[in-house]
Amino acid sequence: MAKSKNFFTDKEAIRTIDLFRIIYFMITVLAFFVTEAGRNVYRPFIYKNGIDDHGIADSIGNSGGIIVQIFLMLAVLNSPPKKVFNVIGFVTIGYIVYEILQPYLPKGVFDWRDIYGTLVGGIISIFIWLFINKIVKNNKVIYKF
Repeated sequence: MAKSKNFFTDKEAIRTIDLFRIIYFMITVLAFFVTEAGRNVYRPFIYKNGIDDHGIADSIGNSGGIIVQIFLMLAVLNSPPKKVFNVIGFVTIGYIVYEILQPYLPKGVFDWRDIYGTLVGGIISIFIWLFINKIVKNNKVIYKF
């Protein structure tokens, strides 16, 4: 089989619905709701009570948002295991570049805690993916179109 020139996926993988793709989508939805709960419940609680959580409340949108973006991209592209780290690295670096460009964008505010949150979210995504990859040993193809 010829080596794929695509950095993120393979021709066959993008046309296949398998167990990994379904799990990636479920993690995307779960991470979205956890992130929004953190932004709408946890953050106001921390601010209201003056608790020092070392910037977790400030960066929860970045740390959770990157997990959502990574697993959404994995669900859409259905990246094979050898290319998953390309996706995780690309999204993480993209978020960091965006944060660095914030002072030059309208209403943008640069915050180091957002960069730390992005890195933590990227690392958490790697661990989640490693866990999934270990659990799902046999990749059952559900549908191929």
